[in-house]
Amino acid sequence: MSNNLFNGWIPASFKNLRGLKDLDLSHNNLSGDFPDYLADFPYLEHVDLSFNDLIGKVPTYGVFANRTAVSVAGNSQICGGISSLDLPACPEEAPKKKKHLLVQIVVPVVCGILLLFLVPCLYVACISKRNSTSKRNSFRTPLEGQFLNLSYAELAKATDDFSFDNLIGVGTYGSVFKGNLGSGELIAVKVLDLQQKGAFKSFMAECEALRNIRHRNLLKILTVCSSVDASGSEFKALVFEFMPNGNLDMWVHPKVDQKVGSRSLSLAERVNIAVDVAAALNYLHNHCATPVVHCDLKPSNVLLDENMTAHIADFGLARFLQKINGKGYRSPSTSVTAMGSIGYVPPGNYLSLTLSVKYFQGNQLYMHVDIRYCNV
Repeated sequence: MSNNLFNGWIPASFKNLRGLKDLDLSHNNLSGDFPDYLADFPYLEHVDLSFNDLIGKVPTYGVFANRTAVSVAGNSQICGGISSLDLPACPEEAPKKKKHLLVQIVVPVVCGILLLFLVPCLYVACISKRNSTSKRNSFRTPLEGQFLNLSYAELAKATDDFSFDNLIGVGTYGSVFKGNLGSGELIAVKVLDLQQKGAFKSFMAECEALRNIRHRNLLKILTVCSSVDASGSEFKALVFEFMPNGNLDMWVHPKVDQKVGSRSLSLAERVNIAVDVAAALNYLHNHCATPVVHCDLKPSNVLLDENMTAHIADFGLARFLQKINGKGYRSPSTSVTAMGSIGYVPPGNYLSLTLSVKYFQGNQLYMHVDIRYCNV
């Protein structure tokens, strides 16, 4: 088949012609890979592939081991073969040696240098993480997900008999005390003043709200205690996670003798707190099975954990909204009692007889103004 105008690759079907004795494809325009599989043909005695455009490596065994039986001249891109063919060495041989040197010497050296730097860095990172975890655990309550069953006696012991030194704050319906369950496990205990009118209703409202909601920016309740105190009087308390950075009011309206909030909040902290509060309200208003309105959103009811993450607290005035005639949600309450605190409730809605999500969006706006402009 020599001296024709054949072009393209030598057909792959040639691999099946293992009974060939003589093959002459010279003086054509064949291209593609050199047919090195011809070296495995057991009966092949002569091969002439000269004057084509083949590329690749010429074998050194089989028919290609016999200089007189092979003609490959005129293929400028072939290499290798036996020395008597006078073909150039294939360029892959030199890089292979270089690659071998790279693997044996350079890679181990580079890995050793990296280890010298990484090991100290990993050690420092582990120490820092352990210290951070230890510090964070100093404010932690008992194991997450563990249900606490605390009696009056245990709460009294944790708060040193509800001593003044452990008093965190005083609200309309009770007082909040810092408690220590041992091993650095801190809690906040809200003790209801049942002599105060509306305290029991507030207690029930808060229990009802907190058992139906869960969000990272809502203060987590740990347990409830309903018992009698040392004098035999009725005792009711709510136990929450302890927030070491106090409440937002301490930061935007600091007092001289307070332990936290002695510095001004940065702009980034103010924005993050506002976003946290907005996220919690979005959850309460739009993502609960039944929308919940807080009714008393203000800086003193926004607590800050060790990372300055905001958590909304005090659901004593919270209300569940009911759908009215398919036209939105309204509170079923008909009470004429004003809801919320003066200064943080839109004045035009202060004495509204019905509650809505829109009402408390105004409440949210007033508190965000307070976050932005106080103590700048």
